[in-house]
Amino acid sequence: MKRYFTLFTGLLLLSMSIGTFSSCTSTEGKESEKINGELSVPALLTSQKQVSNPAEAALIKETYNKAIAALKANPDDLKQFISLASVYITEGRITGNSGYYSNAAINVLDRVTNEKASNKELAFEALSLKSAVLLNMHQFKDALAVANEGLALNSSTSAIYGALVDANVEMGNYEEAVADCDRMLSIRPDLRSYSRASYLRQIHGDNKGAIAAMQMAVEAGGPGDESTEWARVTLGDLYLNTGNVDSASFEYMTALSYRPDYPYAQIGLAKVQKTMKNYDSAIALTKQAINTMSQPAFVSMLADLYELKNDKSKAAEIRNEVVKLLEEGETEQAKENVKHNASREMAMAYLDTKQMDKALEYAQKDLAMRPGNIDANELMAWVYYKKGDYANAKVHAAKALKTNSKNATTLYKAGMVYAAAGDVVKGNELMQEAKQVSPYIDQRILLAAK
Repeated sequence: MKRYFTLFTGLLLLSMSIGTFSSCTSTEGKESEKINGELSVPALLTSQKQVSNPAEAALIKETYNKAIAALKANPDDLKQFISLASVYITEGRITGNSGYYSNAAINVLDRVTNEKASNKELAFEALSLKSAVLLNMHQFKDALAVANEGLALNSSTSAIYGALVDANVEMGNYEEAVADCDRMLSIRPDLRSYSRASYLRQIHGDNKGAIAAMQMAVEAGGPGDESTEWARVTLGDLYLNTGNVDSASFEYMTALSYRPDYPYAQIGLAKVQKTMKNYDSAIALTKQAINTMSQPAFVSMLADLYELKNDKSKAAEIRNEVVKLLEEGETEQAKENVKHNASREMAMAYLDTKQMDKALEYAQKDLAMRPGNIDANELMAWVYYKKGDYANAKVHAAKALKTNSKNATTLYKAGMVYAAAGDVVKGNELMQEAKQVSPYIDQRILLAAK
């Protein structure tokens, strides 16, 4: 059975000479664990490739087995559903098989939230976890509503503020996100709160402060833990986005030393090679990451690299298959409890395949859900720019700049939009500012200049 984030395993059907694309889990065979005659819970999927370290894998399996055993002894033990949800969320994050595990988590969490006899503590834990799942599935509005339900039950726990920060950022409620982050830091300064502080600083144009906060996040975590290495890779991204290629490479390599074959670190190194125009090396690294975790962004990056290498036919082949699989994913999600909102991914995929009306349709869907979000407005601006509608592009480019973000890509795109719309002076100022943030502007953006 296909799931959203494993749809990209279908790319192995293409003759692209990139080896076998595979997901790290298989949905073949048992997908539920029988508790009793009426109750069953989603099973852990069979692993095809080890993506967690042995200690993590053992702990996940142990926690899962203990919860199953406890439920078989007492099917009304709601704490065990919380444990199972945590296992599903962790496994989904590590393997990238988000569709299956997000629905698995919702399945067991709903047993807690729908149970009238559940106590407030358990209800709060369930709502906190459910908001995280909804965020992962890009159901941002629902995630915010669920997080606020949790806050009404407990306003003194750090985790719920993390969900509120993330949901408010995605919805474009940046002042609320900052207030929530301040509260989170005051309750528990740790990897989760420092990393959110870093992101908010980046959004508001403080790149140095963002780097400092993410360094604190890395130092607060345990070396080799997935969350720590995610933070380390994000630190590398911050360095790369400000033109510090050597520091970025160091962080990615360090992450790989702790977690060999960590796909996000491999993609980080691929970005470095792309920045240096070493496209063959970047392609090799991207293939390695896809072989472990077939994420849409990874596959789209592979197409970009082939295009930059001037292999346009292979780039087009990959992009057309991405669109096809995303469209299939939309259809197959009809039966799921929670659906991945893929409006942004669809818009970008259609943009890459030059289906401009479709790209606009899905970009508008994304914006309709979160009209104040700077990323949604940047996407709208770029779609309008590519369609030649420079007046509308400028409207959304201005909204994308409202937080004073100093992201080189955002600034350069906005500069191109302003210049095309007739405000050449402002456009040139923005493009020069982008180059001051980082001299390494994406070649595909430069090639798109009108």
